[in-house]
Amino acid sequence: MFRLLRGSISRIMRYSGAGEFSRRYAVMNAFDGIVTVLGIVLGSTLLGEASAGNIVAAGVGALIAMAVSGVSGTYMAEKAEQERRIRELEEAMLMKLDNSIIAEARKRAAVFSAIVDALAALVAGLVPLSPYFAVLSGSLTPHLAFYISLGLSLGFLFALGLFLGRIARSSMIVSGLKSLAIGVATILLITLLNLFL
Repeated sequence: MFRLLRGSISRIMRYSGAGEFSRRYAVMNAFDGIVTVLGIVLGSTLLGEASAGNIVAAGVGALIAMAVSGVSGTYMAEKAEQERRIRELEEAMLMKLDNSIIAEARKRAAVFSAIVDALAALVAGLVPLSPYFAVLSGSLTPHLAFYISLGLSLGFLFALGLFLGRIARSSMIVSGLKSLAIGVATILLITLLNLFL
């Protein structure tokens, strides 16, 4: 089953050229998921002193909204893009490609990209939210969960930066530090906001 799925995805990537776009969607939405939850955790703790239950509810609600938005928006945008490419191929080849492997792969690429988009935000956002699930189960204190969540957020952002550096074939450490700076900037901005409210 896994081998069949892997083969199907490989064909979609080969005939549609969607690999680059899917990777881009995954990284962008992973960033969105992490930074959104980081904002919720910081805002709730520093500004509102919300309970772990409220933080989990707000975080999960935001991630579900991002996933739904990601699936629908990415599907529509990628479907339009893939249809345009099929028309361009048809014009270049002077033939219809409606029932071809290429046309089928390009149609499936829109679905694949939409799923990747949604899952990236959902999974990445659940990582920094996970300590608060532990609070609800009685395994962690809210105070400790806050610091673990911050650490996971910053660690995940750094890892995404390393990945981007590898793709760009540039310094992975510099790329990781740039991504880490996004998380640090978020923390500083929300902390500053706390001082004026």
